[in-house]
Amino acid sequence: MAILKTIGFDTAILKDAGSFISKMCMLLLSVIISHYIKDNHYSEIPMKYFLIILLVPVGSIYIMHHIFLIAAAHNEHAIFSATASFLLLVVNYVIFEVYDWISRDAELREQNRLYAQQLELCSQQAEERESLYLELRKIRHDLKKHLTILLEMVRIGQMNETERYISQLLDGGIGERPKEVSRSGNIVVDSLINNTYALAQKYNIHFNINVFIPASLPFESGHLAIILGNLMENALEACREIKEGDRFINLDISYVKEVFQLSIRNNYQKKRKKDTIGHYLTTKNDTIYHGLGLSSINHAVANYQGQVEIIDNDNEFQVIVVMYGSYSENG
Repeated sequence: MAILKTIGFDTAILKDAGSFISKMCMLLLSVIISHYIKDNHYSEIPMKYFLIILLVPVGSIYIMHHIFLIAAAHNEHAIFSATASFLLLVVNYVIFEVYDWISRDAELREQNRLYAQQLELCSQQAEERESLYLELRKIRHDLKKHLTILLEMVRIGQMNETERYISQLLDGGIGERPKEVSRSGNIVVDSLINNTYALAQKYNIHFNINVFIPASLPFESGHLAIILGNLMENALEACREIKEGDRFINLDISYVKEVFQLSIRNNYQKKRKKDTIGHYLTTKNDTIYHGLGLSSINHAVANYQGQVEIIDNDNEFQVIVVMYGSYSENG
């Protein structure tokens, strides 16, 4: 009020303006203190909902302001003024504590879903490794049999038959191993891409792949599995809705100067829907463990100060992921 009086405010509104501005300054101070001191690990809420929640303290300030004015004019209401102010403060505290609890609970639920999704991807990798191990055992068994036959042919001098037999092995191959289109040496990336490529061949999807990464990356395997696994799963699901012959997925991955870049582009038929805050909604019936793909990716990328860009136009959906190896210690 002293500051307003110095500026030259009219005396008639000085009392009201001073009281209101003082309370708004207290609200601003409490928000700043809460932001820098309170240990919040859950996600920031959208601005829309923040403004709705902000109506609670603003409305309380308005009510308290007029209660104080009434009490100042009528001393008999002083006790009521103090009691009402205390109750309003308690109501504000309870409301924000409940909101904090709901936010933490929602964050924990999402983390549990992320862990379930990560376990599913790890299970797929385990099945891929088991399949490869069984295939190697089969190849060793078949190779022993072929070598035994060749050795017997050489002993009895059937050189022409030996040459013919070797040619048949070279043409037909020893064992039917799935085609390896990714040979970077990184077991997570290679197993996920090769497995997805096999599924793409099954569904007649043209899968163009360019992978230029070292065998070792400064990112957690679980995060890589979540990012790459979700993106390729979503791309496969979208392409299966398109008629055969027009389906395609283009995947480009590189790691240069501690910068990991991933771009995946595919076509789709159904228009993707968004919720009220711009998040893409799942087209699957199981909304408990689906529909979290992009959310899971964002959480994983955030561990490396990265960015996720989505381009959606002309029935083509593209996701670009950038992560920085220099921030891997934060993961």
